[in-house]
Formats: sequence, C-alpha cells, structure tokens
Amino acid sequence: MHDARDAEDTRLLEASQFGLLVESYYGVIIDRCRAKVRNDAGAIDVAHEVVARLLAELKRGRRYRVPFRVVVHQVVKWKAQEHFQSVKVSEELERWLWRASTESDESLEADAGFEALLEGLSELEQSVIRFHYGDDDLDFQEIARRLEKTPNAVHQIHYRALEKMRKDAA
Repeated sequence: MHDARDAEDTRLLEASQFGLLVESYYGVIIDRCRAKVRNDAGAIDVAHEVVARLLAELKRGRRYRVPFRVVVHQVVKWKAQEHFQSVKVSEELERWLWRASTESDESLEADAGFEALLEGLSELEQSVIRFHYGDDDLDFQEIARRLEKTPNAVHQIHYRALEKMRKDAA
C-alpha cells in the first residue's frame, strides 16, 4: 500500500503539483490534528498551519529524504506542539489581562505591565495583540479588516507575537 502511495507522491513532486499532493493528504491531516488537539476549532487551525507549511516548503524547492507521508505526520506533530505552546501563552496573557482589569486601584500599573509585555514586538505585532486582547477584544476577521490584511496574515502575526512573548518570558 505504501509503495503505490509513495510512487504517486513522487510523481506529483516531480511534476510540481504540490497542491494536489497536499490535497491528497488533507483527510489524513485533519484526522491527525483532531486526534492530537481534541478540539475541532483548534484542529482546523493546526491543519491550516500544516498545509501552509507544507506548501511553502514545497514551493521553495524543499525535498525530503523520507517518504512524503512521513513528513506529513511529523509536521502535524510539530504544529500540534506549537499550538499547545501558543494556547498556553495566550491563556496566561488573558488571565493576566483579566486580573489587571479587575484590580481597578492598580490600573496604571496594569497598563504599564501590559505595555511591558509588548516590548520587543514589532508595531504591527503590538497592534494585533492590542486589538485582540485589549479593550476592543476583536476577532481576527475584524483585526484583518482594520489593518487591511488577510485573516490568515493576522493569525500568523498573532502567532509570531505570542512566540516572541513566550521566549521573552522564558
């Protein structure tokens, strides 16, 4: 079974039909993401990240020493791990913001603490974090509209910002 699949994958790679190749694995990607994330919305987000990464690598000319099916499973594993790390940072940020908003006597300190969290981020990353976690509490669609970006671009900016914040906190 794997031999025929691997041969078809090789044929699609050689023909530069990357979209068809990744599309042929989409059901597997979704199933693996659901098994790892155990949350449909999160699984779809992770699957989107997997597909985006695979397509970007293939379009840049990346070739693998192992069968493509192995690569798919490994990328799902990595993206699921990143998802849980991102969720953890996001939850910590939301908890901190909630505490800061309930402690009205210390609102100036809370604002300063929030701004300190944003140090080291680009202006665009800071804007996305402020829109999403600040008083506006906007979703990615609305942030994208305001910043004249695609929702996917905003999601990626948000993810990178959380990664930077996580690394700075470590």
